[in-house]
Amino acid sequence: MTADEAGPHRALSEDHHRAMAALKHHVAEMTELALGMVADGTRALLRGDRELARSVASRDPALDRYDLNIEVETIRLVAVMQPEGPDLRTTEGILKIANCVDRVGRLGYDLSRNLAEGPGKGDDDVQEMLRRMDERARAMVAEAMEAFLSQDVARAKSVFPMDELVDSLHRDVQKRLVELLRQGGAESDRRAFELLAARHLERVADNACKIAEKAVYAISGERRSEYFPRRSVPPPPKAGTPT
Repeated sequence: MTADEAGPHRALSEDHHRAMAALKHHVAEMTELALGMVADGTRALLRGDRELARSVASRDPALDRYDLNIEVETIRLVAVMQPEGPDLRTTEGILKIANCVDRVGRLGYDLSRNLAEGPGKGDDDVQEMLRRMDERARAMVAEAMEAFLSQDVARAKSVFPMDELVDSLHRDVQKRLVELLRQGGAESDRRAFELLAARHLERVADNACKIAEKAVYAISGERRSEYFPRRSVPPPPKAGTPT
């Protein structure tokens, strides 16, 4: 390779590296925003804090801007740099991970909207379980994102078993809330909102697993085996063969 040939090739690689690093940085910033929305959405729900709920809602446009800008930047990178192999997987992963992060933020927004009227206090056991779901689900998202940014497959895979505790808490809070709802009373609206909130937090954890899946694929090209077909699809019958 001549010096003239090496120069443009090196410049393209450097531009590609800078563009990829910028995209990862923007996804990391978007994740921080989304996790803050989930944390404050949960606090607003548990405290009945309408001012905090309005603060969460005010961040939704910024989440939209991140989502749109990352999509535009990713498409431009693919069109201009034409990445291949691992770089192409990483670029695809950024686009899909940003979509999951957007869902996480919107779940935080939805949490902030589920505030019951009146000064009533929620059940202590339910409140504690929701706090634990919130903390664990957000930790899963943060861990999955750090795994992607650090290119650590083992760290990404460690997110999957963490989902079991969130699922267990979800079942427990559902059971407790159904018991309370059967009792009726003035707190029924609050119980219904808390039941919905538990579902939102369970979905945050699910999206963390999705981010981890995309990280594993971007880094190694490996897909989770449970998503492969369980059995082969039979070939179509030959012409003239009775079905």
